[in-house]
Amino acid sequence: PNMTIIAFDLSRNSSSPWNTFILESLRQELQQRRTMESWPVEKSDDYIRETLKERYKRLRTVWRNAQPRLTTSGAVETPVETEIRLIEKRAEAGKESRQCNRRRNVTDDDDLPVWQWLQSLIRLLGEHGMSSEESSVENGVENVLHVKKMDWRRNIDRELDIIDLQRLVDEDLF
Repeated sequence: PNMTIIAFDLSRNSSSPWNTFILESLRQELQQRRTMESWPVEKSDDYIRETLKERYKRLRTVWRNAQPRLTTSGAVETPVETEIRLIEKRAEAGKESRQCNRRRNVTDDDDLPVWQWLQSLIRLLGEHGMSSEESSVENGVENVLHVKKMDWRRNIDRELDIIDLQRLVDEDLF
């Protein structure tokens, strides 16, 4: 390790003594800059340490993927072969990404009106207008929930009236 030219030892993981030293130095420098520049958000040392370790892992993965590998004949890849392999891998990842985007864009919006109505209903009911209690009708049997009126519970009659009115008005959605 050379202190004048500080560089990670990418052949080892983040817990090696040299890489740990570099990560701790980066953490200290980051905290000093945060203090000097009065950053609005303060992060703990553990959070910064874990973030730096994750960044190092990604760096090491990229570096390891760029290393020459053995070919099918047992010889080590030439730099040109390594570059071709990396370009092909990048092109394949781009193709998969574009394919995923196309699939996402092709999906039909048949249920869009229902989702828009639900969104407007949620906005109308407000933050406290939803209940986790549900009733359903299965096999001709309707489950009825009997709720005790507790003193500590909020009155939701207004919200329930809104839902009942919407069921009558928009009966084609239900």
